Amino acid sequence: MPRRRRICLILAVLATAAACSGSASQRASGADPGTFAREIARPAAPPDAARLPILFVPGNLGSGDQFGVQAQRFTSNGYPADRIAAFDYDASDPEPPAERIFTGLDTEIARLLTLSGRKAVDLVGQAEGADLAVRYLASTPARAARVAHLVSVAGPQPAGPPRGVRTLAVWGIGDPTRRIAGAQNARFPTDDRGELLASTGTFKQMYQFLTGEQPFTTEVTDQAGPIELGGRVVLYPANAGGGPARLELYRVDPRTGRRLASGLRSFVNLPPDGTFGPLRADGTASYEFAVIHPGEPVQHFYYQPFRRSDRLIRLLTSKPAEEIGGGMTASPRQTNLVVSRGQEWQGDQSRTSDQLTVDGHGVLNPANTPRSKLTLRVFLFDQGADGVTDLAAPLPFYFAVGFVTGADLFIPAGDRSVAVTMTPRGVAAGRTTVQVPAWPSSTDRISVRFRDDTF
Repeated sequence: MPRRRRICLILAVLATAAACSGSASQRASGADPGTFAREIARPAAPPDAARLPILFVPGNLGSGDQFGVQAQRFTSNGYPADRIAAFDYDASDPEPPAERIFTGLDTEIARLLTLSGRKAVDLVGQAEGADLAVRYLASTPARAARVAHLVSVAGPQPAGPPRGVRTLAVWGIGDPTRRIAGAQNARFPTDDRGELLASTGTFKQMYQFLTGEQPFTTEVTDQAGPIELGGRVVLYPANAGGGPARLELYRVDPRTGRRLASGLRSFVNLPPDGTFGPLRADGTASYEFAVIHPGEPVQHFYYQPFRRSDRLIRLLTSKPAEEIGGGMTASPRQTNLVVSRGQEWQGDQSRTSDQLTVDGHGVLNPANTPRSKLTLRVFLFDQGADGVTDLAAPLPFYFAVGFVTGADLFIPAGDRSVAVTMTPRGVAAGRTTVQVPAWPSSTDRISVRFRDDTF
């Protein structure tokens, strides 16, 4: 790495550390975090225009936001945010039509090459997405020539790197003998597929493989100044475009989840493919996205502060008659929640189970979130609208869906806030709470998305 760039990065990391220390003091004093953000800059690594674009391909029932935390780690190390993209396809089909997907990959790679002025991209695939990436490269020499590196996370075992494209294979839990001959193979034998994709260990392997250098940081560092938010509204799990619709972005009070006075920051009339952004935002603030389809319930999405620009946001929506698991019971008396993150929820580990509480009620247990379920999304609602909570067994129509579970939890709707608290792997230091308004489920749906770098 050139000496000048190395010095710049060291100074950026030191400045970030100093700013984070100041941030903790500011929170303790109760000062307005927005004021603090204006007073103290928190620089990140300077963008490096020489970096190749990175394109992520998710696995079955996945979407582009699963690569979000890794994208932010890359940008914390100097990757331009607009050069990291994700390719969405119909991930509800276990055997999607390959050639249609390959044509879509052609288009997205061409876009990234035009944007960056580079001659090749780096391709990252997870599980079934890695299998598609391998088959894509093997399909024609011209396609392989536009890809400099392949990273396969929990993917297949081809006989060797497809058409000689340099390959890193990252393996998690399972058969310890898996490998791709002629590729670089890295192993994290205790990680399930979601955790493997989001881990700092995988990031370090990817960064070194793609750049030939060690990263300066494996953290998501705070970005100085305004950030940009972008992505897609999609119909889950087909990942079809969620437009046309209206998308509204609100700044909310983190203590209640309620919209601040004059809190509307942006609004967008979504095109059919659901793309939006970049929208200007503040990395220290809490936000709500609201997706409005005429005649349908409003779908609200609540996030922890983003900290950095994020171009891989995926707002997973559904039509009322096409909801996964058959649809949640709706009633003006109750609030319905969908809580998600990119690493699996585990409710059956003796000492390291995740804890997810809603208004103080623990909802995860060995029955509804065993480790083997690989749960990423938890659907919480009052089955039958009887006002009774029953967490003894999972809701079968949700538990039968891959990476999803459901629990019968009565959450009263009304003029109040609901506290949704995650304690990852039972570690109290990582405990995080997102407050949301208790919207009635007859007119409103709520999703909460926790960050993946809180472990």
